[in-house]
Amino acid sequence: MQRTPLHEAQERLGATFRDVAGWAVAAGFGDTAGEYDAALSTAAIADASHRGRIVARGSDTLDLLNRLSTNLVDPLLDGAGQTTVITTGKGRVLDWITVLPWGDRFMLFTSPERRTEVAEWIDMFTFDEDTTLEDVTETTGMVSILGPSADALVGQILDIAVASLPRLGAVTASWQGGEALVVRTSSAGQFGFDIVVPAEFAVALWNAAFDLGATPIGRHALEALRIHARVPRWGAEFTDDNNPLEAGLINEVSWTKGCYTGQEVVARLYNYHRIQRFMVAVELPDDAEYPPGVVLMADGSSVGRVTSVSPIARDGVHEALASVRSVHAAVGNTLHVGESGPAVRITWAPEEAQQGAAA
Repeated sequence: MQRTPLHEAQERLGATFRDVAGWAVAAGFGDTAGEYDAALSTAAIADASHRGRIVARGSDTLDLLNRLSTNLVDPLLDGAGQTTVITTGKGRVLDWITVLPWGDRFMLFTSPERRTEVAEWIDMFTFDEDTTLEDVTETTGMVSILGPSADALVGQILDIAVASLPRLGAVTASWQGGEALVVRTSSAGQFGFDIVVPAEFAVALWNAAFDLGATPIGRHALEALRIHARVPRWGAEFTDDNNPLEAGLINEVSWTKGCYTGQEVVARLYNYHRIQRFMVAVELPDDAEYPPGVVLMADGSSVGRVTSVSPIARDGVHEALASVRSVHAAVGNTLHVGESGPAVRITWAPEEAQQGAAA
């Protein structure tokens, strides 16, 4: 497995690691529940260096991305970035990315597993456009600082004011004589920031946050935060077998922008209520392990599957996300785990799923 620039710094703090897209990513530091609580109550730091980072340059970049993805990214308004879904001609998800302004260029964040596919897809549609791409994932590091105290912590470390940054607002700061990109993000559904720096400066940034009291957190706690916030993830809630509407990404689709690759398919599914399944939230009892992929049933038939399970139990249940057929995807509906498992109730579903179930 490939190591991030922060591997040794985390190892010294007792981190255990797991493979994520070929990277050794910190799973945790021995207290997942404590890490989770720190992100909700004070400040936490996480290594996000395994996420894809592509720098795009050129005057046609935003126009090209706008023609390849579901959301409006041309123009980027008020100096802030935008999240959007790159779709194939069949309306399937290639990846869910973030497009950010960075001086005279743009930074693209991708899923860890999809940076190569994203770069190759954009390159395939680049003809006479003034656009060039550079994958900087392995030459930079990225630190996430999360929690209610994150803005004060970032401001103290980098000597910049970030409290008023809008969602996906991006600013450049000086760090160790180099340049840091600071972005107001919420990749795990929490208030926070992602900071990208040259790889050789990542450890100093991590240590500065740690010395100011931020709690290191690993992937287990981040997954619990993500699931609680109902944020979908590549390889769990969506893959290239899904369209954005069934993958929990309906809010990433603009219905008023111009044409993009796959638009006709996505629009037809939405307008004619032909979305086959939806991402929903369920609660699994804390009396056995229910791994992602376990089948959910209704009336003796399979109607969906669990896609993500929180590693943290609260009040005897694990929060989980699932993909469920549209006719069953309404809040309050009861499903069964497998043929002989317990009954579980849908606790959240998107508004479009509620409408479909009622139809």
